[in-house]
Amino acid sequence: MVVRRSVTVALAACLALSGCASSGGIGRPVETTANQAGVGTTIYDIGSRPTVPVISGETIAGSTITTAKLLGHVVVLNAWASWCEPCRDESPALARISERLKSSGVDFVGLDEQDTKDKALAFAAKAGTTYPHLFDAQGDLLASLKLLPTSGIPSSLVLDREGHVAARVIGAIHEKDFEALVSAIAAQQDFRSNSAAAAG
Repeated sequence: MVVRRSVTVALAACLALSGCASSGGIGRPVETTANQAGVGTTIYDIGSRPTVPVISGETIAGSTITTAKLLGHVVVLNAWASWCEPCRDESPALARISERLKSSGVDFVGLDEQDTKDKALAFAAKAGTTYPHLFDAQGDLLASLKLLPTSGIPSSLVLDREGHVAARVIGAIHEKDFEALVSAIAAQQDFRSNSAAAAG
């Protein structure tokens, strides 16, 4: 099943940088849903951010990658497939966001689900994604990420610099809202680090 486009709504109040920084968190976990299947965006407070296992493996390009080496960066994990219709619109948007946020210490990693490498490579090239994509032919990596559904893509997790889940999107992202969300998470973590350094 392919989950239809999600509408991410009313994030502005949670994402105002000064509000996030001064409160020390993005707010209590908030679910915005488009239907009873849970399509939408969940934002987790710093004090209640879930953890996910380290995932690693071979990419569609034949190299290897592990999320363990990305600690200290904000990481966007995006599950997609070449056969997924909503992914055709979402993936170019993610490619643009990844380029714009690269200098902010944000890394993107794709999870290519139940696909073939040839089709995945062609899809990724057409979408303009330059970040790595783990090849998840049997869906084992996605199944290990308990916060994401195994029966519907696209879906995404945003991990903070400590590897905790700061946000989850089930369904396709909305480009402007998602970029604002990831930017706020990245800036908030910088704020906390700078505050700690100043206090020390």
